[in-house]
Parts: sequence; structure tokens; C-alpha cells
Amino acid sequence: MRFRVYTALAAVLVAVAPAMAGPPNAQTIVQGMKRALEPDRPSTRTLVLAMRAPDGSTTEWTARQARKRLPDGNRILTVILEPDDLKGVGLLLREQKDHPDEQWMYLPSIRRVRKIVPVGAYESFLGTDFTLADLGFVNLRDRKYSLLGEATVAEKPAYKVQEVLAAPHFHYSRIVSWVAKDSMLPLRRDYYDAANQLWKTELYQDAAVIDGVPTVLRIRMEDKQQDMDTELRVSEVRYDAAIPDDLFDPQRLPQASKHPLWTPTTP
Repeated sequence: MRFRVYTALAAVLVAVAPAMAGPPNAQTIVQGMKRALEPDRPSTRTLVLAMRAPDGSTTEWTARQARKRLPDGNRILTVILEPDDLKGVGLLLREQKDHPDEQWMYLPSIRRVRKIVPVGAYESFLGTDFTLADLGFVNLRDRKYSLLGEATVAEKPAYKVQEVLAAPHFHYSRIVSWVAKDSMLPLRRDYYDAANQLWKTELYQDAAVIDGVPTVLRIRMEDKQQDMDTELRVSEVRYDAAIPDDLFDPQRLPQASKHPLWTPTTP
């Protein structure tokens, strides 16, 4: 009799354990989002940025991008290939664990590699609604996280997480993210300005599994205050690409757009 009671009690405890565990904490969710967006596999991809101005006119740029983890940190290199008047513009980002990320930009018009100071990370990239930092790594430093609850976004169950940036911060005061429970990819991120007014909304759409990796193929950044938006379309994604380390040398940025890595190969 006593054995049957213990067995029944054990079954009840096992059944309620998942409910008692509850959702992960906010920082764990954001760390999971970072891993989902930045898988530890070298990759290349094609990017098309399409910006819509308030008058309805649009401007497009085509770029190629390489991502890789090096011994001293992650790298992202983006080079503009079209239009011709901007061909060769290069942006190199290096992630650092305990310090602000480093960024370098090459502009063919001035023929100089410029290292971006930390405050410059929030400059607009080529006048689009994405800043240099927006195109970089998920930043886990100097901010506090809180779980605001759960919601459904685009028919997907998601965690709602808030990041409050260290004060005083001149650009974003806080960021609210909705992170898909199944893939840990973000579905939406709201950026608030220093006055705590909604400034920009970033929508992550058209995710697909490529080489076993859930990958976002369309990101839309909407400037709610200026009535502008920029869409970033991703294609030709290839994971485990053979990317030479020296491609990420800041001094090689002037030649980056001519690297054979961007040349299509015949199967």
C-alpha cells in the first residue's frame, strides 16, 4: 500500500515539474536570441537594402556579407557591390567580450579606412534606418533585463523581454523584444529614444532553415517618428563557408569588394 502511495506521489511531482519550472529568465532569453541570430558557423550571404523615404521614393543597395568567429572575437564584414557610385564601401565589425565592439568603415570617395568611435556606432548606415550597431552583434553589456510576459506575434508564441540600457544613454533608452519560443529568433523589437518615446520598430520575417540553421531572410526597420523604413532582404546564405581570416583585416578594407569570395562559382 505504502509503495503505491509513493508511486502515485512521484507521478504527480513529475507531471507538475514543468509547470513549476516556469519560463526562463530574461537574460537567458536574450542570450538564446543572440545564439540564434549569430550561430557559431562561418557564413556568407547577399543583402539588399531598400529604403523608403517619406515621399514614397525608394533607394536600393546590394551588398555581400561574411561572418566568422576568430580567436579574438566574432567578425562581420559587409561590402557594397551596387550601385556603382557606392561600390567598395566596406563596414567591418569586431565583437569584444568586455569592451565596446570595434567598427571600421571604408569610403572609396575619400580612400581612407576610418575607425568608428563608440558614439559613432549609432550613425546611420548610408542614410538608412539601420545604424552601424543595428547591423552588428546583439549587445549583452551594460543593460538590465526583465521578462514582461508572453504574447503571440505573427501567430507564434513568444517571450516579451525588456532591456533597459545604462543611463545616461544618448540613443536608445530601452528595447522591448518578442522572441519566438521555438527558434529563439526575434520576431519584433521596439526601440525607445532617450525621452522614452517609441522611435523604431524592427520586424523579423520570412525565417527559413538553411543548412540546419533557422535564418531570418527579411528584416524591416520602421522609423515611427520620421515615417521612413528600410527593408533588408537576405539571400544566397551559405553556412560553413571557407572564409580566409585576412578578409577581416581593417587595412584590407579598400580591397575587400574585389575579393574572389564574392565571385559566384560554377557547380
